Amino acid sequence: MDIDFSKVFHQSSQDGSKGHPPISEDSNDWPEAWKVQNFKAYSRFPKIPLPDEKVQADFCDLVSQRRSRRDYGGEQSISLNELAVILKYSCGIFSHDVEGGLSGRAQHSAGGRFPIEIYPFVLVSGKDMPSGWYHYDVMNHQLEVVRGHIFEKADIQNLFRFEWINNASMVLVMTAIFERNQMKYGERGYRYILLEAGHIGQNIHLAVEALGLKCCALGGTRDRNIEKALDIDGVNESVVYAFSIGR
Repeated sequence: MDIDFSKVFHQSSQDGSKGHPPISEDSNDWPEAWKVQNFKAYSRFPKIPLPDEKVQADFCDLVSQRRSRRDYGGEQSISLNELAVILKYSCGIFSHDVEGGLSGRAQHSAGGRFPIEIYPFVLVSGKDMPSGWYHYDVMNHQLEVVRGHIFEKADIQNLFRFEWINNASMVLVMTAIFERNQMKYGERGYRYILLEAGHIGQNIHLAVEALGLKCCALGGTRDRNIEKALDIDGVNESVVYAFSIGR
């Protein structure tokens, strides 16, 4: 008999000693690791600083107008300023607790653990942003150049499952570093990771809408191929979500 592991996981991660370990209400009793936010950075890779841009938009209009759009024009780039807005207002830092070393960001995150990393795959080169894949260094609001690459259709299809991605300008790939959450929340922490990816995803959609661009949430990722390109192991850090963006 085939086992439905989604049901097994949901049941095993319900409240209880395995699904959600007891957490003291007094933060003084917490392990030090629970109080520290971790940031991934590629210290030796080239950097592209992102401007501190913003746009003015009516929230109610953005929500009512938001749609999943796949009719991209092709061969049109997204500007560095536009990407800066999308990243800042989807998962960027807006406040710092200097004393506690913590940050407040655009998205909700269980326990302030922030397990999600963002990798923009720029399919169409722009003036300030050549094609290739990058990592968003959220601490410093900058891009880190993981690898420059000129994308052919075969390359895109090797990473993403749908033909219409060929006409997109970029794809934002989300990965999760699971231990950031699960060191505190056990198996149930995996649920929180997926919830946070959804929070960021809605922010991406609204930021893209504010910029007058097009966006579509993307489940059709070839995870292992993307993970190989990013040189991540797919176990400790793995692909969880993606968003295509274009004009």
